[in-house]
Amino acid sequence: MNNKRIMWIDYLKVLAILGVLGIHCSSILLDNKYFFSNAWIESVVCSSLFRFAIILFVMASGYLLLRKDQPIEIIPHRIRRILVPFLFWFIIYVIIKVVFTDVLGSSWTIINFLSYLFSGFLNPLNVSVQFWYVYMILGLYLMSPIISKWIQNAKVVDIEYFLLLWALVSLLRFMNVDTIIVDYLRYFSGSIGYFVLGYYLTIKKHELLTNKKFGILLFIIGTLITVCGTIILSVICSSQSLFFIRLGDITPGACLQAVGLFILVKNIDYSLINQKINDFITNISRDSYGIYLVNILVLNFLEKIHILNFMKYTTLSIICAIIIVMTISMVIVELFNKVPILQPFSGRG
Repeated sequence: MNNKRIMWIDYLKVLAILGVLGIHCSSILLDNKYFFSNAWIESVVCSSLFRFAIILFVMASGYLLLRKDQPIEIIPHRIRRILVPFLFWFIIYVIIKVVFTDVLGSSWTIINFLSYLFSGFLNPLNVSVQFWYVYMILGLYLMSPIISKWIQNAKVVDIEYFLLLWALVSLLRFMNVDTIIVDYLRYFSGSIGYFVLGYYLTIKKHELLTNKKFGILLFIIGTLITVCGTIILSVICSSQSLFFIRLGDITPGACLQAVGLFILVKNIDYSLINQKINDFITNISRDSYGIYLVNILVLNFLEKIHILNFMKYTTLSIICAIIIVMTISMVIVELFNKVPILQPFSGRG
């Protein structure tokens, strides 16, 4: 099973999907009505631990796609592999939202439904919070033939120049620095930098990039930045501030976490790990996109039937929720894989 796979990438993707579930499960109590309760503080700490999630997905994709030329002819296949499962689950989410949440009122028509479907497709956040990632990764896939041709012919110093500009512009945008040059350099910001960074960290020769302890240190520093920044800023504002806990525009703390985990995971010798464990990780990795698409549906259902209660024993509840949501989501994806008519919608990679 693992002969054609890159084990450290599989482990990265499993960490990434666990991080996504951790973010979704721990964010439920990030609300002003719980502000500075024990449950809120625990949620801030837990949520801060998982901010690396999306960055790891992007960095793993960057390594896989940019290490070789990406012919334009392969783009339709890549887009189809992302879009087909997404469209299926997108419609499922829309149907459930219309039928069970009364989003269109009680007397909606098919025209109202189609209008909501179309507007949701334009802005998928109106349907479910996690769908923004699909649009972001599609954008990176569309650009990959251009980026891969440049990066394959670029010197390491050229890539470092790009990453330096990206880091500076991203930091200025994070700090909300209002200057017109940031607007004109907006292409040097966002997820494209992590896409390139995933490739760069595998070709750059430096002893720190093979040091697992250095990776752990970066992860700890990144986590502390997010935890301390969130609590201190919230105290100063006398209200919950999620400035350091952002989705989409990813924060410096999350960046350090992801780089640290990337270095750590890449330098582990997986031949020393039991093959059954490696095979299990590979299975989860292959199902990670499907799990990503379905997890919010599972989480919302468990909340609806009051299985999950995060107010008591918050940290333990978050850990249990991650395990439960992961297990149910995996079962759903595996069932889809076993039914031929549903297999194209499983998202298995």
